[in-house]
Amino acid sequence: MRRCTVVFFVLVAALFSSLASAQTPVTVQTDHGPVVGQQADSRSFLGIPYAAPPVGGLRWKAPQPAAPWTAPRDATRFGPVCPQTVIALFALPGETPGTLKGQEDCLTLNVYTPAEATPQSRLPVMAWIHGGSFVAGSSAGYSGAELARKYGVVVVTMNYRLGALGWLSLPALGAEAGGSSGNYGLQDQQAALRWVQTNIAAFGGDPAKVTVVGESAGGMSVCAHLASPQSAGLFRGAIIQSGLCTSPGNAVTLDQAQNRNTRYVSNLGCRATDLTCLRAVDPQKLLSTRVPGLRAASALVWSPLYESASLPLQLREAFSSGQFNQVPVLNGTTHDEGRLFVQVASPDGKPVSPVLYWGGAGLTVGLSNTSRTLARYPYKRYGTPALAFATLFTDAVFSCPALRVDRALSAHVPVYAFEFNDPQAATLIKSPSDLPGLGSHHSSSLVYAFQAPIAGLSDPALFTAAQRTLSDAFSGAWMAFVKTGNPNVTGTTWAPFSPDRGNVQAFTPTGVQPTLNFAADHQCDYWLSLDLQ
Repeated sequence: MRRCTVVFFVLVAALFSSLASAQTPVTVQTDHGPVVGQQADSRSFLGIPYAAPPVGGLRWKAPQPAAPWTAPRDATRFGPVCPQTVIALFALPGETPGTLKGQEDCLTLNVYTPAEATPQSRLPVMAWIHGGSFVAGSSAGYSGAELARKYGVVVVTMNYRLGALGWLSLPALGAEAGGSSGNYGLQDQQAALRWVQTNIAAFGGDPAKVTVVGESAGGMSVCAHLASPQSAGLFRGAIIQSGLCTSPGNAVTLDQAQNRNTRYVSNLGCRATDLTCLRAVDPQKLLSTRVPGLRAASALVWSPLYESASLPLQLREAFSSGQFNQVPVLNGTTHDEGRLFVQVASPDGKPVSPVLYWGGAGLTVGLSNTSRTLARYPYKRYGTPALAFATLFTDAVFSCPALRVDRALSAHVPVYAFEFNDPQAATLIKSPSDLPGLGSHHSSSLVYAFQAPIAGLSDPALFTAAQRTLSDAFSGAWMAFVKTGNPNVTGTTWAPFSPDRGNVQAFTPTGVQPTLNFAADHQCDYWLSLDLQ
C-alpha cells in the first residue's frame, strides 16, 4: 500500500511538471497579420517575415515589404537559415563542412517576451544580430527565452542575407537602384529594426527603448548602424561584443569592392553588366566561388562597404568626428579572442609551425611590419607558435581596435568598456593541442550573456559555481544596459570610459572590477601606432 501511495504521488508530480512546462498557443496581431506563438515560462514567436523573400528579381535589391496575411500564421518554428556554406569553424553537430544549407526566402525574425507581457507593458527591447563573418550563422542559434523570463525584457533575433547574396556590389546593381549597391545584409537589419518600431508594442515592448546588440560580424554590424544615417532613430543604445569595427582590412570602400567583384562574377560565368544572368546563378555556385584577391588575415571577404549610400563615412572618421547616431555604447572583447582562429591557421589540426606563424603574422600586419611585430611576439616567449599567433591576433584585430573605438566614441557619448576574461571559459569546442586551452576565446562570452545553450558552442550546464556567478554578473550588466543605458546594477560601480584613465571593466570568475592595464596587457601603444588599415 505504501509503495502504491509513493507511485501515485510521483505520477501526480510528473503530471503537474508536464502541465507547468506545456506550451500553450498565444496570438499577437502584427501590422501584416496575426501570428500564433507559444507560451510557457516565457513567450516565443518564431519565423515572422519582416520583408519579402529576396528571390528572383528581388535578389540584390533593398528589402521589400512582406505580403500581408489574414489567417493566423504559425509562429512556433524558426524560419529557414539564409544560404551559406557550412564552414568547419562554425559547423554544428551533424553538418559537413563545404555543403550548402539554407534558402533565399529567409528574412524572418523571432520575438521572445515575458509570459505576462501585454501591449501596455512597454518593456525594454534587445535586438540581436548574430555573428559568423557575414557568411554563416542564423537567428535560430540564440534563444532569448531565458533573458525574457529572468530580466523582463523583450528579445528580438533576426536573419539577414549572407555572403555574396548579402554584400555583392557592382556598378550595374548601383545603376539599377539609382545609387550605390551592396550592403543588402545591413539593409535587411534596418528593415528588421523598422519592423520592431512598428510592431514590438503589440508584443509588450517599447519601440523607444530598443538596444541593438551584436557579436563578431554582428558587432561590426552594430558599429555600421551607429555610422549609418539610415539607422537613425531605430535604437537608443548599442552593445558591441568583439566587433572588429576598426580592425585591419575591414574598411573596404564601394569602389574597391566593385573592382574586385567584377572579377568575381566573371568566375560565375556572367558579365558584370548582365544582372539577369547573375540572378539565375545557383546559390551553391555563388557561395562556393572564390573571391579574387589577397587580403589581410583579419579581413572579412564579405562585409559592410563604406563611402556608399548606407555608410558615407569610414567608421574611424564617423566616430572621431561625432557624425554618428549618438547613443550610449557598451563595447568589449574577450581576453583570448584569437585562440579560436588557430584552427583556421592550421585546419588539419597539426601544430602551428614557426614558418606558418611567420606567414600568419605577415598576413595580419603586412610585410613591412612583420619583423618588428615578430620581435614583440617571439614564439619562444609564449611556448608555442600557436599561442604567439593567437595573442598577436587578439591584440591586433580585437583588443586594440576596440580601444580605438572607445577613445573615439567617448568624446561624444557615454561608453562602457569591458573585457570578458574567464581563463577556462565553458566551451564545447576542442582546443588545438599546441594551445594551453582556448581560454576566453572569440564567442566564449555569449553563453554567459544569454544563459542558454548555443549549439556547437557552449551550454550553461557546463558552468561551475564560479562561472554561474560570472554569468549572472555579465548577463546582468548587459540587461541593465538594455533597460537603462547604464550597465551598473545594485552594488557595482562601473564608470564610463575615460581616455586618460583607460578604464575597462574586467569580468572574471573571481570577481568584476575595473582595470587600468588593458592597453598595456594588449600592447596597444604599439598596435595603434602602426595604424593598420
